[in-house]
Amino acid sequence: MTLLPAPEQAAASRHGALRELPMLAAAGAVQMAVDEALLDDALFVTARRYVWTPPALSLGKFQRFPREHLSQELPFDVVRRPSGGRAVLHGEGFEWSFAVAFPPGSLPGRRVDDAYEVVSAALAESLGAAGVELDAAREQPYRSSALCFASGLRHDIFAGAGKVAAVAQVRRGGVALVHGSVLERRPPEQLVAAVERLLGEPWQGDGLAATGAEIPAAGAGSRADAVWAGFVRGLAETLGCLAPSAGAGPPAAHR
Repeated sequence: MTLLPAPEQAAASRHGALRELPMLAAAGAVQMAVDEALLDDALFVTARRYVWTPPALSLGKFQRFPREHLSQELPFDVVRRPSGGRAVLHGEGFEWSFAVAFPPGSLPGRRVDDAYEVVSAALAESLGAAGVELDAAREQPYRSSALCFASGLRHDIFAGAGKVAAVAQVRRGGVALVHGSVLERRPPEQLVAAVERLLGEPWQGDGLAATGAEIPAAGAGSRADAVWAGFVRGLAETLGCLAPSAGAGPPAAHR
């Protein structure tokens, strides 16, 4: 399966190139397979946005999760991310996700946090431009929880006294891939109740809706589209790229 377009379809950069894949709506297993392929075949900095259909609960790479839980009847899929962190509930209409893959030599520095910082700064700037009033603090005291949005770390994004965007990363063979999740609003109660039963703790997080700057997920010209476009421009500026054009289509295996 070839995920990357031809070199001439990527924007030239002093660090290589930046390329944007088209938005993909697909099941969690498909989404993670695409990101695994990016880790294995990242010739250019690559950014993609996606929504999970049907809804899914993604687990961090090292997160404990008893296999017997999978025998329960659940209203969502359960998948494991290649990135670290804790459980995130995904679904079209209340959340959207993204991934950015950085091949070796594409980041300005060599620290482990460099990919986090580039992604978090670009997303924060784009959300602010869309009218979201961000909290200055990017970190909360550590809280043991199985749920990602129950607490935050340095590169997560907060607004309205809550966490609205989470990031996690994985590094493999010199490639860094950052996962991001933007929570627009509280998920449907059926999904929330199932997560609470499964993980044994109450849901936390009302997302962007709690800030008064709700950003719908779908529809051409929506504010979510504007946030994503601003985010990609911010990446391009930070990495010294021209603003990219979207790829010609989704990965061939998933068209």
